[in-house]
Amino acid sequence: MIDRTAVELFGVVSDVSTHPRWAANSLSVQRTGERTWRSIAHAKGRTFHADLIVTAIEPDRMFEFVASDETGTYRHRFTLDPVEDGCRVERSVTVERLGRGQRLLYWLTLVPVRKPALRTSLERLATTFW
Repeated sequence: MIDRTAVELFGVVSDVSTHPRWAANSLSVQRTGERTWRSIAHAKGRTFHADLIVTAIEPDRMFEFVASDETGTYRHRFTLDPVEDGCRVERSVTVERLGRGQRLLYWLTLVPVRKPALRTSLERLATTFW
């Protein structure tokens, strides 16, 4: 739960240019089109170049994009649920496609690396802008 309104939070999560400020790992993004971005992320000693496409927007409720890099394609969804004291933000990442030889690596890193990174990014979101 974050002590902000859904309107405030949606403005941040739906603006991809803000993501580097609260991402769990080092990240840079550059707009390449109206709904497209190119990102460079650094995590665990590796660099990942991804193409991002915004795929769904429901103002003040949900924002979604698909990121494709050399390891696969991942759907990122932010769902905002207003509650009495603020807003609950859920972030899910769904695997659309894994690159060749990535399936075992993905599952080995899911719990120790990926899930904590998702939590960390939401914790940083809660404290970065306010």
